Amino acid sequence: VVSERFQRHRRRAAMTSLLVGFGMLGLKMTAYIATGSAAILTDALESVVHVAATAFMFFCFRLAAQPPDANHPYGHGKAEFLSVGFEGGMILLAALAIVWAAIRALVIGNPISDITIGFWLIAGAAVINLLLGTYLLRVGRRTSSTILVGDAYHVLSDVWTSLGVMIGVGLMWMVEDERTRLLIDSGVAIALALFIVYTASKLIREAVGGLLDEVDNKLLQRVVNAINEIRDPNWIDVHNLRLRSSGDLAHIDFHLTVPGDWTIAQGHGAEERLEKHILDRLGTRGSVMIHLDYPREGEHLPHPANESEAPMITLQLATRIKDE
Repeated sequence: VVSERFQRHRRRAAMTSLLVGFGMLGLKMTAYIATGSAAILTDALESVVHVAATAFMFFCFRLAAQPPDANHPYGHGKAEFLSVGFEGGMILLAALAIVWAAIRALVIGNPISDITIGFWLIAGAAVINLLLGTYLLRVGRRTSSTILVGDAYHVLSDVWTSLGVMIGVGLMWMVEDERTRLLIDSGVAIALALFIVYTASKLIREAVGGLLDEVDNKLLQRVVNAINEIRDPNWIDVHNLRLRSSGDLAHIDFHLTVPGDWTIAQGHGAEERLEKHILDRLGTRGSVMIHLDYPREGEHLPHPANESEAPMITLQLATRIKDE
């Protein structure tokens, strides 16, 4: 039920992003047509990327929401990282187009006009994007959506792009010489292109890390905290802790060393308690696979006087790879 509610929130946020994106594209293209400014074209191309990426986002949402099946036992959640990577790639292409347009405008010498109109249209777009980005970031974090968080960062970076454009347009408004205006315009456009390359690299880096199951120490620490909350003084050791995320699914596995005289029923009971508690604490669906180990030479129970004195499990100890 929680997942279905999250999916509704995600789809609503994505639709809002798409509709607002079309509106922003219209505003910025109007500003570009009115002024002929390469800097304003930078902002307009950012909106083209936003609309294209949001449209692809809907496809990835549908794919990521599909349940696990025989061919995809861990689910389809990693489709979210495809969307983030696609958006990053589109931003890189936009940056190249911006540099080309800026150099072309400088060589051809297109006159820049109606600067005041362009300034206020871009200012309005910046305010709307700030509100949209804040909304997407809030929903994305609440629903653990990599797609929405990535889209939010793109929209918020678009706000900085708009502010840079406004500064450039303001400088152009202060000078009379047309050649100086063109130099300012092209310089601002190229500087902003470099800035959005940085944004794109962050998105692509996140997508690659997610697809390759990069370690998330914050999430692993939450797992360790959950284990400590119900730790049993009879547990000798926890090691080989690993975690992979697939959308709103978390798949966790680790080894738990228990006394050698424990029965299968005792071990199974510990596994069930841990699985339920860990997933409840993470607030997600998924699986927890626990491999029970017997104590080796040198391993023994600490025999505390009471359970509160049982040794705490640390992230460093839990994630260490222990030879079998």
